[in-house]
Amino acid sequence: LDGKPILPVMGEIHYSRVEPERWEEMILEMKANGINIIAFYAIWIHHEETEGEFLWTERYDLRRFVELCKKHKVYAYPRLGPWVHGEVRNGGLPDWLMKKEGMRLRTNDKNYQFYADRWYNEIGKQLEGLYYKDGGPIIGVQLENEYWRGKGGEAHILWLKETALKYGMDVPLYTITGWRNTSTPALEVIPLWGGYPAAPWNTDLKKITHNESYLFTKPVNDQSIGNRDDSRKYTPDYSPYPYLTCELGVGNQLSEHRRPVIDPMDGATIALSKIASGSNLPGYYVFTGGLNPVGKYTTLEEDKLESGYWNEYPDISYDFQAAIGESGEIRKSYQKLKPLHYFLNTFGDRLAPMKPVMPAENVHPDSLQVALRSDGKSGFLFVSNYYRGYQKSTKKGVQFQIQLDNETLLVPANPVTVVDSTTFIWPVNMPLADAVLQQSTTQPITVLKNEKTTDWYFKVSGGVEIHYVFKADGIQKIKYGRSSIAKNEERYLVKSAESGLATPITLQTTGGAVHRIFTLSEKEADQFWWFKSGDKTFAFLSDANLTMDENQQLMLNSTASTQTVIALNSKLNKLEKGAKAKKVNGFQQWQISHPTKENTLNIKEEDVLDKAQWLNTAAENYSAKRLLYNQLFYRELDLSNTAEIRKASLYIVSQSSCSIRINDRWLNQEIKTGEANRIDLTGYLKNSKNHVYLCLPYQAEKSAMAFALEVEFFNADKKVIVSDTTWRNAESYKIPPVWEGLGRAAAAKTMERPEAFAELAFTPNRYRIWVNEGVHTREVYARLHYIGDKARMYNKERLVADNYNNQTTWNIHLPTLFKRGTEAVLEIDPLPADYRIYFDIPPKPENLGKAEVKSLRLEETFHTQFLVE
Repeated sequence: LDGKPILPVMGEIHYSRVEPERWEEMILEMKANGINIIAFYAIWIHHEETEGEFLWTERYDLRRFVELCKKHKVYAYPRLGPWVHGEVRNGGLPDWLMKKEGMRLRTNDKNYQFYADRWYNEIGKQLEGLYYKDGGPIIGVQLENEYWRGKGGEAHILWLKETALKYGMDVPLYTITGWRNTSTPALEVIPLWGGYPAAPWNTDLKKITHNESYLFTKPVNDQSIGNRDDSRKYTPDYSPYPYLTCELGVGNQLSEHRRPVIDPMDGATIALSKIASGSNLPGYYVFTGGLNPVGKYTTLEEDKLESGYWNEYPDISYDFQAAIGESGEIRKSYQKLKPLHYFLNTFGDRLAPMKPVMPAENVHPDSLQVALRSDGKSGFLFVSNYYRGYQKSTKKGVQFQIQLDNETLLVPANPVTVVDSTTFIWPVNMPLADAVLQQSTTQPITVLKNEKTTDWYFKVSGGVEIHYVFKADGIQKIKYGRSSIAKNEERYLVKSAESGLATPITLQTTGGAVHRIFTLSEKEADQFWWFKSGDKTFAFLSDANLTMDENQQLMLNSTASTQTVIALNSKLNKLEKGAKAKKVNGFQQWQISHPTKENTLNIKEEDVLDKAQWLNTAAENYSAKRLLYNQLFYRELDLSNTAEIRKASLYIVSQSSCSIRINDRWLNQEIKTGEANRIDLTGYLKNSKNHVYLCLPYQAEKSAMAFALEVEFFNADKKVIVSDTTWRNAESYKIPPVWEGLGRAAAAKTMERPEAFAELAFTPNRYRIWVNEGVHTREVYARLHYIGDKARMYNKERLVADNYNNQTTWNIHLPTLFKRGTEAVLEIDPLPADYRIYFDIPPKPENLGKAEVKSLRLEETFHTQFLVE
């Protein structure tokens, strides 16, 4: 950038999977993590579900999303498709396109090119004027995705590039995904790589015991993505290309048959491993989760039964166990990545030109992974003793011999012990202005300029003892209050240093500059925040989550009512009342206490018949002369919907025999008298107007019936129609034909629920949830723990959230749940005893076949705003 090497960080978010009112918040959260490129799919089926009708507004407003990237000074990287995969229905191709006969999809077939060309044209219209050459944020585009057609597919990739250029997409970078036998026309596109902690696409149910993503290796074609191992004859020459990634998994999506639980170390270690191996771009898929929009005709997730794709995923949830979850909350993996990203943001210009050097490859999971990236004079030593799903042994007496151009170093100066789940980056001959840090057992994070000092921040390396070694040249004076400083002619050794702001190492150079070295504990490193605004940088320590906008307004967000923030090189002015500031270790510290209130969710088991009324089915004025009459109940049901009916179920109990006619067809299923019946009406009802008759015998005996008709549509809408006074009732000898109607009829009469059915329940695994009046739901989260296989939340008969259970807590953003109303219905499916699912955390045997809520609680987010000076 401007002639200077950079090592950027790219994170992915899908704008069409996030409510637009949360876009800015998510962009700022990503930027606060050190991300400076935001990647995103433009998903064709989201924008053109109906042929010829393009949607570019609300959650589909691509242009507005890119403009927000520009506003907050992050680069944008569209991934254009046309096919994107992304766990989307048909990989993002619209249904109408899939159904066109004789078309060879994703090829240079003229018929397919016509529609792909039109798609690129529409994207080009949205992005006009937002490219890097125009002063905009778009620095590149990805063409297609996972295009595994070898040499034969190169012509199609070239055509896509030409088409992008035709519609104005003139950008510095054109990329493709590189794994497997991706078609790579030479020097026209750059292949990007990836690596994931788990593999929900695997076709087996075994624990994953081998994952190359945790090894330090030379750039390789990662065959684990997509679950195929190609013995490829087609092998492009990758040597001219930089080693960049676009799909490093902070998490993984949960699939029907594989339910991993991703540890915060999983994604952070993959990123470190790729950088250690020479990668100059960590790109994460996805960094921020979301919720699938619901289509007009279908749900839009990847599924097996409807679209014939490989995996079955939740209809709505696209949480991905990402660093920022679908609820918008920050996860521990987010905190673990921050120090690495701040290091790259600060020292990337040094690291980017450095080449990796590794010992002979050791692919055993227990081996200590080591790499040095160096320019021959200085460098960074990368070490990892972490491997997902494997308890690594403690490594004792660890010390490395490093051969530079003009010297040999032993790092660290004294052997150390490295325990399991430890990773770090250590500096080697790192310039500190006019001084040199020869080595340390701490990981650099960033450097800050203060009025009188330059402050360098490092973090501890697990339990490794803290040592610093400085070259004596260039240092006039060095002091450390609580530890001895050993000195010889060539270096100063600070042994057994302590972490924390109270114990910096202070050195004065021969040029008169004063430098302070701070070492942060693991907890402090998680709470360290770094922001860049123009040519200024700011840093803070806080137990809250921080974001800062372009006006230097700092926002604290936390579910804890008491928040603390320490300004490390600036002054904070609070924009609200009720906070106190004081000096701690020379830094300005604020403590804020927010008033709390009790927020509760009400939950109650609810049967599908609970809202139904019991209808009186006895004759009002019985007469023996009418013995052959019928007791008729009738209603015209309008089931109009853009989607077809997926399933229709009638839950009915009647004390008298009952026959049912729907439109012009009599139901050919038995309804048992006095019992709970669930009748399948799929195929009888239409997604338009329906004429429904219930025909019961004419009788004097007291009798009643109640029913609920539940209709589910392919777009996840649900309509529930219950027995009540909207049904018309008449006594008639003749059963009228459909075209004639019921004629003279009165509203059905209701009665009390018969005592015999007091305990009757059709759907024991359903719950009604509602919020107390006056509860502010904007930043409130529900924490739901349940027993069962899957759970779904409906609000006003629309599916708004769902979850595949992996035995962890389901976190739900309340505005998502209650956007359409103040009540929701929770449905839970039990996990059968013969389930075929891989679980990282297996369900308890005693919970099989059960479906119930174990706990449901609320947490509120508290906000505090400051102005940074």
